Amino acid sequence: METWRQLSEDSLSAAKTLLREGKHRSSVSRSYYAAYCAATNEIVQSLTTFPNGWNNPPHEKVPLYIQNNLALSQTKKNTIKSLMRILRHFREDADYRPYRLVNIQAARNCVRDAERVLQEFGEITSRE
Repeated sequence: METWRQLSEDSLSAAKTLLREGKHRSSVSRSYYAAYCAATNEIVQSLTTFPNGWNNPPHEKVPLYIQNNLALSQTKKNTIKSLMRILRHFREDADYRPYRLVNIQAARNCVRDAERVLQEFGEITSRE
């Protein structure tokens, strides 16, 4: 059984591979999911129940859970929340808005931002 941390690392690796292959939308989507899983890994350590009987937080509530349930400095919380909002926005464009351009720069930025989220949570120590 995989952990949220493993899902996070796997998704970041997939985002980088997809970026190299020119699959920008899929790279953006995996970048967001890498950050979501990293956040979820931390959130589930302080919360054991979520709405609707889920085992993970609803995507729209992740910034709120970060703010209210994680023992991090306010600066770190603000950084992570901001990155999560940006990544979710780009992921929604990539997955649900085919008319929106998702180019290589957007994909690169999302990989970078996902790496930063993982770094803020201490999931990875250096960039590949």
